[in-house]
Amino acid sequence: MTNRKVLPLEHEHQDEKYQAALKQLKDGLGSLEENIPVYTPDLQYFEQLAVEQKQTMRKKLMRDLAIFTVVGLLVVSSVLFMLYQLPAAFFILQGIVTLIIFAYSTVSYVKQVNGT
Repeated sequence: MTNRKVLPLEHEHQDEKYQAALKQLKDGLGSLEENIPVYTPDLQYFEQLAVEQKQTMRKKLMRDLAIFTVVGLLVVSSVLFMLYQLPAAFFILQGIVTLIIFAYSTVSYVKQVNGT
């Protein structure tokens, strides 16, 4: 560990200016605190805000789950309908989707490797 020497201030008036500015700042902040009233909101306000936020989040969750369920049922029923009624179209669609996923993954990997 090295020895660090504290350098004395070259000019005493700089130290006096610093102390005066510091005192003036403290006095100004003290008068500001005295003149401006501090209002603390009631705890009930924050509790009510939290309850309302929870209710909003719960409603949004239920709506999202309902949409997810309906869309999922539509997709599954359409896939099953296609599988049993039009098996050739089903297998063609499966092949196309597999090719699209493979192409997208390949392009993403190549972009990531090239850094673009």
